[in-house]
Amino acid sequence: MSTARLEPILASVRARAAARRADQSLAALRASVVPQPARRARFVAALRERPFAFVTEIKRRSPSAGVLARDIDVLERARAYADGGAAALSVLTEVDHFAGSPADLARVEPAGLPRLRKDFLLDEGMVLESRAMGADAVLLLAVCLPDPLLGELCATAQEHGLGVLLEVHHERELERALELCPDCIGVNARDLTSFQVDLATSERLLPEIPERFVRVAESGLETLADLRRVRAAGANAALVGAALMRCADPARLLSSWREGLGA
Repeated sequence: MSTARLEPILASVRARAAARRADQSLAALRASVVPQPARRARFVAALRERPFAFVTEIKRRSPSAGVLARDIDVLERARAYADGGAAALSVLTEVDHFAGSPADLARVEPAGLPRLRKDFLLDEGMVLESRAMGADAVLLLAVCLPDPLLGELCATAQEHGLGVLLEVHHERELERALELCPDCIGVNARDLTSFQVDLATSERLLPEIPERFVRVAESGLETLADLRRVRAAGANAALVGAALMRCADPARLLSSWREGLGA
């Protein structure tokens, strides 16, 4: 499947990663990172211990949705998510296309929720630096990572105490994910090769994921009805960004969703 729509984003990510490796070599990064398995366990437990868990996102903009929030206090937003009953945070760290920042991972720590670094992680260095940034888990995208690199990065993350949310968009990617041992498998209803959203993708793929994985629905989740659809398809959790970022009172919206789902 072509990733042409993603290439400008991936090129930016590669360039920034190369600049960071010029400041700190991969060897130095390997030596500095101390595994903390309790972080991985905390992230997974947060998603497992609720009838339905919300991973709520800090995201200022996206190529598909445009600007979601310009001047935002990310800690204030993270605390609002916690007040609304979020299980974990997803923090966008990609700079050029999502207006994110690696520093946001540290900024939201006082909210007290486990933190997923959401970015386009393409190599070992990007996984290791996620641990150094304070992440408890990382997102790996099957669409961006060939075999055997996908498996290698999954193993590297887990060995260093990072939970893994492995994201898929179609059947072949799901087949690849099931051959590995990620903690969570996310089904993204947005096709990253076209940016089109179709919740039928989630309804088709979620039932194919065994219960040993945390099953996460991603993208296109704007209403309680959307959340009920993916929960009925087998999702244990939902990763929600745009709807909450646009909302003036995300704690209230999140609480209402949880009440409506009995979660």
